[in-house]
Formats: sequence, C-alpha cells, structure tokens
Amino acid sequence: MDQRYVSGLTVVLVVVGVAAFAFTSLWPPQMLASDSGQAYPAGAGPDHINFSALEVHGMNVSHTPQTHWDSYAIVHTEPPDRRLVEGDYYINSTTGEILADRWHNATVYRNGTTYAVIQRADGIPNEHQREQLQSDSAYVYDNTTDAYYWYDPRYGQIAPTNIGRHTEMLKAYTWTAINRTTHHSVPVITYRLSGERDTATTLSPPLNGTLQLGVQDGIIYAFDITLDGDGREYRYTYDVRPETFPDHRWVDTAREVASENATESTARRHSSRSVTSRSSGQ
Repeated sequence: MDQRYVSGLTVVLVVVGVAAFAFTSLWPPQMLASDSGQAYPAGAGPDHINFSALEVHGMNVSHTPQTHWDSYAIVHTEPPDRRLVEGDYYINSTTGEILADRWHNATVYRNGTTYAVIQRADGIPNEHQREQLQSDSAYVYDNTTDAYYWYDPRYGQIAPTNIGRHTEMLKAYTWTAINRTTHHSVPVITYRLSGERDTATTLSPPLNGTLQLGVQDGIIYAFDITLDGDGREYRYTYDVRPETFPDHRWVDTAREVASENATESTARRHSSRSVTSRSSGQ
C-alpha cells in the first residue's frame, strides 16, 4: 500500500479515537434508556416514573430526608398569579418539628399534637380577612406584637400538610433519565422532561424541565419546570436542601397569649355567673 495512504489512514484513526474518548468523557452514558442494569427506586426506570408507585411505601419528604440532614428546608417557587400550594417548609430532624410559610406572612408550627399559627397583622391583605380572624375563636390578638395567634397543644392527628402537593404537577408529564449525580451529597437520578401523558388535559403544555429523584428512597429532591401559558412562560422550582431550622420563639408567645386569654375568659364567665346569682337572689 502507498506509504501516503498508510500515513493518512493512521492520522484519521487517531483523530477518530481521540474524538470518541473526548465524547465519552464529557457525556458518559450513565443513565441512558439502554442502561437498564443501573439501580432505580421502586416505581422508576430509565424512561419512566410511576409517581403513585413511588409513594407506595409511605416514604414522605416530610420525614425520609431526616436521615441525611439535622434540619432542612423544602423551598418552592411558582408564578404569583398561578399559586397552587403554600410556600416553604422547614423540618427539624431531631425533634420532628415543622414550620410552614403560609400566604400573607403567616407561619404554621406543628410538633406532635401541638399546632400553632402566627398571622402578623401587617400581612393581612384586607379588612374582610381581618374581620374573619377577629370572629374566629381559635385566634387571639396580641397588641404587643401586633399579631394574631392560634395555639392548641392537643390538636390531635395532624395531616401531612401541603408538602406533597408541591410535586403533584409532575405527574402529568413523562420523564427520561439522563445522568446520575448527587444533591447536597444525596445520590439522585436526574430526569429530563420528555412529553405529556394522555391524561394531561388540565395543565399547560411543557416547554422544558428536569427533576432529581433519590436513588435510595424515591424522593423528589429538586425540580425545575417551565410551562407554556398561552404565550407566557410559567416557571416552577422546588428544592429540598439542608437548612438551619428557623427561630420560632413566637410559639412560646402563642402559648402565653392563649393561656392568658383562657384565664381571662374563665374570669369573665365566673364574674357573669356571680352577677346572675346576685340578680336572682334579690
């Protein structure tokens, strides 16, 4: 064979080999659809996520991530004109306490059977809602802090709150695994949005999106999805991450205010009975 052809062929083979190595280095085929041997949580695979199956073992973002962090936050953002759920949550892994941000600058506290709420007066949007709070016997207004409080140490069984609703919208779409990584040291599989399910008739068409699914627990640790809202883009984000549990001394204030209100109410009832008794005796 002509020496020139041999030399040229050698150069081509070297270039192809280098290019192939570079491609596989930059885009390692870790979790492609054909990579069925990789570990996936129950209910998930390389080209699908069965959200109902993920929940079958009762694993919940309000308790499962406690094995990873001492305390953590569940942070959610959505378009102001398309709000679907309440805001952020904070969870203390040691005590099980939960703080949840509500609309209008209110905060909810849960711990066992204890339930408390603070609604700061400066966050009340209108007089109608202020009147509703004033007429609700569960709330007590404290002039010193200019806030309404609700405190109940025997609230009973507390529902899992709205935490689970943050990820409800993801069920309307299909997802394909693209890689394996970590989310604040937690092993996760990253999925890319790939289409709509046949049952997705009420939500907006998707433009793009990703989510991160815990390899060991099937928990959704993060997502970022953008929908087409008739020419407008609506973006929703979600992130479960380690975070210091917020100061919640207001719960002590709520307990004190509720106790004082109960004492005053009891005193008023006794006073009313005394007046009635005297009136009857005359």
